[in-house]
Amino acid sequence: MLMEIILTGGLKVYYIPRKPFLMQNTLPTVYGTLPIMRTILIREKITLVHGHQAFSTLCHEALMHARTMGYKVVFTDHSLYGFADVGCIHMNKVLQFTLADVSQAICVSHTSTENTVLQSGLPPENIFVIPNAVDIAMFRPAPEKLSQDEIVIVVISRLVYRKGSDLPVEVIPEVCRLFPNTHHLIPLMYSVITILNGGSSFPSQLLER
Repeated sequence: MLMEIILTGGLKVYYIPRKPFLMQNTLPTVYGTLPIMRTILIREKITLVHGHQAFSTLCHEALMHARTMGYKVVFTDHSLYGFADVGCIHMNKVLQFTLADVSQAICVSHTSTENTVLQSGLPPENIFVIPNAVDIAMFRPAPEKLSQDEIVIVVISRLVYRKGSDLPVEVIPEVCRLFPNTHHLIPLMYSVITILNGGSSFPSQLLER
């Protein structure tokens, strides 16, 4: 049974009767969600379908069903994937299949765009770069001018590989060598960088080492 909830501000959320089995993803059914997606698209008079998260089975199925019904679709990707391990190779093949007929795609950086082009085979001209934004109501400049003698580098990210969180491991030694006056905020981390963990776990042994 399809359940819907209306949140504050009139935002409507549909809960699809599927149990997650891994990373909050449902088992891929390809056509199993077509009746539900068709009901939602027609009932809500949708004109554009947006998919997010390459590992989401519902995202891939929604994009595919929407294109089958003639809707315009947009896919957003802001993760970096490799090309060597089994999981990434499989995901790249899925992306090539799903994104073969998308209207446009959005990435958060030029590096992410290059990664998506290599993964999916999308033409670069069909991808738009929209950088991640900062809520200025929550993050404001320091009221007092910081010291010119110190350099503070802040990384805000989910500490998982596909978000590029392994890159500081390679960058930290070089930054320390070039800028010895970098402010020391984390005792176990080369006195260079503040890591604000925004989510999932990460092999912190690499950063500590």
